[in-house]
Amino acid sequence: MLPEIHRIQAEGFKYENQGRIVKYSNIFRNIFYVIISQDKVVGYCIYYLKPVFSFRGFEKQSVISEIAVDGNFRGRGFAERLLKESIEEMKLNGISSILLYVDINNQPAIRLYEKFGFREIKKVKNVCGQKEICYEMELGLI
Repeated sequence: MLPEIHRIQAEGFKYENQGRIVKYSNIFRNIFYVIISQDKVVGYCIYYLKPVFSFRGFEKQSVISEIAVDGNFRGRGFAERLLKESIEEMKLNGISSILLYVDINNQPAIRLYEKFGFREIKKVKNVCGQKEICYEMELGLI
């Protein structure tokens, strides 16, 4: 599946390179979800777990590092289904909140995240690409 994930990544993220997925997967122990239609990978979601300290003590936070759908399959609900299933799995695993970063110009993605209850926390630079500005968004699960 990795070649298909790389293809979708190259299509959807202008700043990415193929080695990044493997490199960061080994460092952060990323969790991959893929969505398949007609025996073809049409999208993926990658996230990692990050411990955070809150007034309740240590909690597990998830950071979605990438979510993407093949351009030929966009607009058919695959991203929504992929995000919904990922969130449900995170809830089952006791994740307290989910963070993600999205380019401020990616309005379709922002609308999708807002539909699921994500809210904009702040603008940040150089996370979505060099000299790019993106929103940090968060969804509380507990």
